[in-house]
Amino acid sequence: MVSFPGSSVLVGRAAEVSALVESVADPGTHAVLIAGEAGIGKSRLVAEFTGRLAPGALVLIGRCPELGTGGVAFAPFLAVLRGLMRELGVAAVAELLPPRPALANWLPQLAVHTGGAPAETDRIRLFGEILTVLEQLALTRAVVVILEGLHWADDASRDLLTFLAANLTDADALLVGTYRPGEAGPLRGLVAELRRNPGVRVVDLRPLNRHEVGRQLAALLGREPEPALITKVFERSGGNPLFVEALGHAPEDLPSGLTDLLLGFGAGLSPQAHTIVGLAAVIGSPIRHDLLSAAADLPPAELHSALSELVERHLLLPTDTGYEFRHVLIRQAIHDDLLPVERTRLHARLAEILRTETPEPTVTTLAELAHHAQAAGELPRALTATWSAASAAPSHHPERLRLLEQLLSLWDRVPSPESLLHTTKLAVLEQIVEVAVATGATERGIAAADAALAILDPGGEIPAAERPGAGSNRHSGVASAGIHHAKREPGQKPAGMTGEPSAAVQGGEMPGTDMSGSARDRAAPDGPGPGADGTGSERVARLYRRRAYLRGTTGAGPGEDLARALALLPVESPGAERAEALVQSASARIFRGDAVGSAADARAALVIAQRLEADALVARAHAHLGLAGAAAAEVAAAGPAAGDISVARPNETDWALAHFAQAHRVAAAAGDARIVVDVATWESAVLVGAGRYEAAIAAVRQGLRAAHESFRFSESAPILYVKWAQALAALGRWDEARAVVDATQFDELPPLSRAAMLLCFARISLAEGDSGGARTAAIEVERLLGDSRWAAQYRLELVALNCALVLESGDEAAADADLTTLLTALDGAATLFAHPHEAWPLVVLAARITGAPPELLAMGDSLPTASPVDSAQRAVFTARLAGSAARWAEAATAWRTVERPYDVATSLLGLAESAVAEGNRAEAGSALRELTDIATRLGAEPLRRTAQAMSERARIPLDGSSNQPSKAKGGTGSGRFGLTARELDVLRLVAKGLSNRGLAAELFISINTAGVHVSRILAKLGVAGRTEAAAFAHEHGLLAEPGESD
Repeated sequence: MVSFPGSSVLVGRAAEVSALVESVADPGTHAVLIAGEAGIGKSRLVAEFTGRLAPGALVLIGRCPELGTGGVAFAPFLAVLRGLMRELGVAAVAELLPPRPALANWLPQLAVHTGGAPAETDRIRLFGEILTVLEQLALTRAVVVILEGLHWADDASRDLLTFLAANLTDADALLVGTYRPGEAGPLRGLVAELRRNPGVRVVDLRPLNRHEVGRQLAALLGREPEPALITKVFERSGGNPLFVEALGHAPEDLPSGLTDLLLGFGAGLSPQAHTIVGLAAVIGSPIRHDLLSAAADLPPAELHSALSELVERHLLLPTDTGYEFRHVLIRQAIHDDLLPVERTRLHARLAEILRTETPEPTVTTLAELAHHAQAAGELPRALTATWSAASAAPSHHPERLRLLEQLLSLWDRVPSPESLLHTTKLAVLEQIVEVAVATGATERGIAAADAALAILDPGGEIPAAERPGAGSNRHSGVASAGIHHAKREPGQKPAGMTGEPSAAVQGGEMPGTDMSGSARDRAAPDGPGPGADGTGSERVARLYRRRAYLRGTTGAGPGEDLARALALLPVESPGAERAEALVQSASARIFRGDAVGSAADARAALVIAQRLEADALVARAHAHLGLAGAAAAEVAAAGPAAGDISVARPNETDWALAHFAQAHRVAAAAGDARIVVDVATWESAVLVGAGRYEAAIAAVRQGLRAAHESFRFSESAPILYVKWAQALAALGRWDEARAVVDATQFDELPPLSRAAMLLCFARISLAEGDSGGARTAAIEVERLLGDSRWAAQYRLELVALNCALVLESGDEAAADADLTTLLTALDGAATLFAHPHEAWPLVVLAARITGAPPELLAMGDSLPTASPVDSAQRAVFTARLAGSAARWAEAATAWRTVERPYDVATSLLGLAESAVAEGNRAEAGSALRELTDIATRLGAEPLRRTAQAMSERARIPLDGSSNQPSKAKGGTGSGRFGLTARELDVLRLVAKGLSNRGLAAELFISINTAGVHVSRILAKLGVAGRTEAAAFAHEHGLLAEPGESD
């Protein structure tokens, strides 16, 4: 097997290792087959397994030579016996055999110690002698026989394996075989037979998932890998650990050793199959059968035979429309192994077929034509095909972005591209910017905007070649497409009026978001198109505005781009582009903590939008007015800007939600899912900040549905997922929140959205007792934020997390230093007052620290409380300073109001401590019992242990259910380390020493089902075997029968 410099860390195989270790101790299991493709980690798994065996266990290893069924008879078993003779000595092995053993015919040295010539070779006697040797050895120790590469096993070895699997039932011996399913050949029948044997367990090694590839890369590189690197390596490796190691340092390259391995999969093909697989490699993957058939120079019967051979060899996999390579790297290796002249010939042939034999071109066939024409050196044809494919591609799809960038790469290599395409390079760059915004391709969009602005001079003048009319039927991208805002029919009653409500803005992911949609979704605004006056000011302004949005998502902030955009746009008779810039400015101001300025911009945008009857802009303006009102009470106090928004006895949240309701009415009247996405995104943010978490989850789901319907998922999903995770975490649904984080962690999220996800993950990890995981996430957030002051609220959250981590370790001085540094770095109180929602947790933490910065403590009296969540934080601050049970009871009640169980529990701890100090043991006991129940249900193990220790010190009894350990992180089920009630039953019996067979009889289940239960228990408890599981269960009180106290 090819090997590459790698890490000793085994990733993603905990359950499989546990299953193997458990099989050794299980008398009902006598053979395990490990199935997986080359490089999937079979040998690495075996090495990890044997390394965990108890001292004294005898491990014997035999490998099948790559000679196939015609190889040396019994080759792996002879290797096992030779290893045994080296381990014990020839004489000791001979003592286990009868006189004149048949084995001496294969191992002549045995004849010296057994006397006389060996007996005639008799397969049954030979098989019996090997069985006897293993049984005799197993009388004194555990014996594990490893047979690697069974897909290459000779006929005799397969027969012997069948015999041993059927007869090695009573000995403390285990056979472990590895094989590749795709190359099993004659072994397949044996595997099918063995799978029916209840004493044989099959372990199928799956590819690593995206998260596991990330963990392997981290171990390989010695640092946290970038999301883009994880995505690239995951896609190219297919989750194969060997390929991950090979690609980790250079994901675009194939090391020579890996190339040889990949080409080896095609060794021995017939000439026809070799030709077809080369053609398939040039076509790419997937491979349409009609294109392959048209390009192949073979009669139908020979083509069918060649394809059948490739499918049988597992090089190609059938699909509904043709085939695909089993692995993308196999295709690349075969493609690169062709002579350049042969590749060029095949690409030219395919391009000609696609050009002449495709009656109705599609995006797919046009993209294929462009690819093959470019590879064949036919650049003008490649350019026109690429442009046609890009024009036909969905406007919000990454494929459109890829095609436009490919077009740009060809632009300067083809004479007179403007004449060929009737468009300009500037227009192509503008379209790239638009699609980058829609697909979340931040850096690529910024690069295109930079290039486009470099073409336009600083005053906004457009070169003559770029002006309208420079070419006939020109596609000017954004310039001609403009901005589409759904208009009402003549006479239709306006759907959106003005007014401004208010609410508590979320946890701070407001990166100057641009929700105006992409080029193809929008039509020109009222009045002359951009550049019609010769200045192109709107065109330049749009580029600045787009670049400001993209920069905002990186955490760098929009810089001066928004100001430049607004300066270029007329204040008198303003058009839709100015309204768009004002909405985006309102969003950026919210992110900076300037709610009053945000509301002013949103009001101005609303006036323009209503004049233009642009429903999408009306809805977004209402949404941003809601955001502004959520952030500051003075916005709501200013009153509505126009008449039909009214809220009885308004508070900030109700006032804001009234605006969102109006925005939803606009969206419903327009029938436009894109507007729903915008409104739901910001509404969910306000609802999370207000502590209305179930409503926030409903808004997120509405937004995600609309994002799918309007093809804006890449653009809008990151913020929606952040809000979803935050709402679930606040409600104590940590498993679900973790699943949301895991589902998005390695996508190419914008940096700020990724930082928000990691902060959410870290807070859950810390509450569950995984301070190491929380610290790792905090380090990554620090890297993502850099030294920018634009994302101040993220910095506040990060400092709060770091302070909590050091307080967990008892280092008050370090926490104090962090807070002092924060005040200096972020201009002190001004930043905290601009972001009160994120500042309150820091003020509460300061109250825990002796000698905390006085200016931070003083903020507890003056920091705004714009939501019930902020009010609950203030109640905790007051309780911590007062130290009275009554104040802590008020804090717990405040957290119950917003349904945040973990915060309820922490307040109950303060209540219990104060009640004990005040001599009120009854109140302390009640608080401790409720606290313990909550902590157990959540899996907040540190908090549960603290309550347990306090109850013991104060001698306050807790009832049995409250005293139980919590579930492990991410677990579901009983609350006892993630074990279900059934698994707890199995664990009790395992602790009593029952085997799988005994478990099956006791619980009326099959032996295999019992084995599955045991494997899952070992994995959840993180232990290697039954003995360790029993000890762990005793230590953590998991063996009490239902209803008993521990």
